[in-house]
Amino acid sequence: MSDKKLGKFVHKNTIRFKDILKGKVTEIPESDLCFQNDKIITQYAYEEPENNERKLEVKPGIYILTMTQMGVLPKRTEIQNKELLEDVINTKSIMDEAKCFFSKLDVYEKLNRPKKRGVFLYSAPGLGKTAAISKLCHRFCEEDDGTVVFVWPTIEIDANSISKFLSVFSEFNEKCTRMILVMEDIGGGEREGSGQIRSVDAGMLNLLDGVEVTFKLPTFILATTNYPQNLLSALADRPGRFDLMLELEPPKAKERVRLVEFIAKRKLTDDEAKAVRDKRCSTFSIAHLEEIVVRSMLHDKTMHDVITELVNHKDIVARAFEKSKKEGGFGFN
Repeated sequence: MSDKKLGKFVHKNTIRFKDILKGKVTEIPESDLCFQNDKIITQYAYEEPENNERKLEVKPGIYILTMTQMGVLPKRTEIQNKELLEDVINTKSIMDEAKCFFSKLDVYEKLNRPKKRGVFLYSAPGLGKTAAISKLCHRFCEEDDGTVVFVWPTIEIDANSISKFLSVFSEFNEKCTRMILVMEDIGGGEREGSGQIRSVDAGMLNLLDGVEVTFKLPTFILATTNYPQNLLSALADRPGRFDLMLELEPPKAKERVRLVEFIAKRKLTDDEAKAVRDKRCSTFSIAHLEEIVVRSMLHDKTMHDVITELVNHKDIVARAFEKSKKEGGFGFN
């Protein structure tokens, strides 16, 4: 990543030493850059770009977008490449959509359409959205070293600032071939004290519609939310904003057994498998399943006992938040 002016050096003058010796050249003018050998001096002048804007040169890699006093700046980062069962958490569906898009860009050229396609993932927390996106980003960077990944925390940076960065204040290096834009936590959480979920603002809709941003590279957008209540109508009812919408649901009984075996790296006993298939676990997220394995090994407990503890904890939390909502405090919808 470098901060540069997109100006250029142009040829200004060539002076021969023999002309200086013969008196034909009595003065050497100033220049911004010059080179010489034993016969000539070559001078160049630097020309500013027409808009005189300073732009960031973006090179292939994975970046998180941060907001600074200078505006939006990308910072190199690492995304955890978490092991997972791709067919259980819809990773294959996302991979297939991205591969289809990047392999058929000629469709967009024929239709004279922006080369942009998006997938919207929504679910309760802990059901594998982040893991699925991380897997896709790593795989596509490995397959094409010209891939640029931008992770945009939507709660921290407004859409208008992102639009200006992508359209005006950034320039992609010639090695860049494609972009993946990860929009984290659209809608965020509750507005403090209101009990209302944040909705999508006009700036974000304009960005998705291509009104306020020019996508300079073929761009695949991956967006997530834990609060789809106020988002689906704005995002699903307008073609072109998101082309594939996937709801990640809690894993079913057989999937839970597969996931726990995958996490524990061993086959479950009959009693353990029965406990994991129990309907009490029907709302468990992948995070809950990981905790079953970790806590049982850490505290030498049976998986059945850990599941009972987690179920009791979920009941306590549900009652506490229901009470706080009735009393006018915070609560989840």
